Amino acid sequence: MKCTKCQNNIECLLSISTEDEKLPIETSYQWWECSACGAKYYAILEDDNVNLFDDRLLHKGYEVEEKTWQKTLAWARQCPDESNTSCKCNVHNDMPPAGFYGASAWYTYD
Repeated sequence: MKCTKCQNNIECLLSISTEDEKLPIETSYQWWECSACGAKYYAILEDDNVNLFDDRLLHKGYEVEEKTWQKTLAWARQCPDESNTSCKCNVHNDMPPAGFYGASAWYTYD
């Protein structure tokens, strides 16, 4: 992914994986950062397993204010097993953080 502000590569620092109990949809909530300019992003990656012949992923990214990003990242890091979709911790149960989204940074359906 590229930073929308400076076009340098951005890095995903944390990804919390969840799965909907009623639908076969895996969702990852992600915290991204640009080391070049310091821009912060929050993203949601959805893998819809309903159609076996369509393996595309929906990836939505949002710009986030530093203070909000830092606060929610610290909260999300409390999860003991972020890649375990069956984890029952508070982080997994309360995703996504309310009022977290900012301006749209990217929207891909690959």
